[in-house]
Amino acid sequence: MNLVKGKILDTKECDNILDHLEQDILNTLSNGRLDAETVINACNKVVSDLDEAYYIKAMAGFGIDESMGKSYISEMRSLFSKDSLLHRVKVELGDMLGNPVTFNPPHKESAVTREILPLGVLLHVAAGNADGLPAFSVLEGLLTGNINILKLPAEEGGISVRLLLELIKAEPLLSDYIYVFDYSSKDIQHIEHLISVADAVVVWGGKEAVSALRKLIPPNIKLIEWGHKVSFAYVTKQGITQVGLEGLAKNIAETGQLLCSSLQGIFIDTDNMNDLYEFCNRFLPVLENAIQQNPQKIGIGIKSQVALKLYAEELEGIYKNSRIFKGSNCSLITYTDKIIDTSIQFGNAWVRPLPRAELLHSLRPYKNYLQTMGLLCSQSELGALSDMLFKTGIVRVCSGENMSSSYCGAPHDGEYPLRRYTKIVNIDTGGFN
Repeated sequence: MNLVKGKILDTKECDNILDHLEQDILNTLSNGRLDAETVINACNKVVSDLDEAYYIKAMAGFGIDESMGKSYISEMRSLFSKDSLLHRVKVELGDMLGNPVTFNPPHKESAVTREILPLGVLLHVAAGNADGLPAFSVLEGLLTGNINILKLPAEEGGISVRLLLELIKAEPLLSDYIYVFDYSSKDIQHIEHLISVADAVVVWGGKEAVSALRKLIPPNIKLIEWGHKVSFAYVTKQGITQVGLEGLAKNIAETGQLLCSSLQGIFIDTDNMNDLYEFCNRFLPVLENAIQQNPQKIGIGIKSQVALKLYAEELEGIYKNSRIFKGSNCSLITYTDKIIDTSIQFGNAWVRPLPRAELLHSLRPYKNYLQTMGLLCSQSELGALSDMLFKTGIVRVCSGENMSSSYCGAPHDGEYPLRRYTKIVNIDTGGFN
């Protein structure tokens, strides 16, 4: 689905648009700047008038039940309300966006005027592992005054285009700042054309996606990566409580382990495999209960893949020295090594030993891939463990239940995106009459 100037276009019409895309962008850049308040007011109107029934039905197509759909909509209304977005801009950019500041630097006679401005044009190459994420990425570009070109992921489902259409309806001025194309990632010719008009390419994806784009992006165009990350839990003996275990299970069940912040596996603060077996025996019924309360509607093909992977694990268990704890529509697999990898997903998590004395040594090699740690420990352990985890590359520590939740002003992977989508410019007034 393609969206240009607030209108849905077919692929042939989009090819014609590309012929004069650069001139259209230059015309928009010549007409002044988009201010954050205009975008914020439009967002506030969209979330106030949101067609809840439509989005619940759309999310059901992705296997999200009604209660979870309502939860997502409630969170979206909170994050995109006027007070939340004003707070976010203030946290990430301070008072400088759209407000030039003049000052006299030390040891300099003339004054300098400094201002935060948009990069110009952002090409968003979005991932499809979270519903509505492509539209969310565009919104961040709009908040910073950028023109945004979105390349939709395959099988996006239409939610992002619907959200962006609602935004344009609320504020028609935004139609000049939003372009959406559904070209395949294999369509190199069209992708290169989109890259050529951008000041920066924002890519959401794994190593393969980032590597492929790096080969296409010339040196004069900035690459902003939001790569796939891995998140997991760390459990100490003092941290094993019923509430804590239920939180871990809830994250596994509700997210399907598909998000960068989803729990893939659990490290236990021990070097004794018997402690892992004891943990699995206690945690498995908790996980079963969470899966029953939040059943994932996954296709027969994915179910077959999960079953085959579990069967392969059973066959290879004697060589891997692993053990599978099977439940109803879920499982836990113990390993003796201390590596980090993704899980089989959809209710299946790995469990590994990792004494706290080995945390830094074992996790540091993964420093650029780590994101969220669901930490189950006592209050007295929290400070020291968090400090050590941050040194490994982890950027967020929280309870298991909150691993995939967000809050107003939360950074992405340890960075503020609005800062990355802007530049600081200055005018040195010395020498002018």
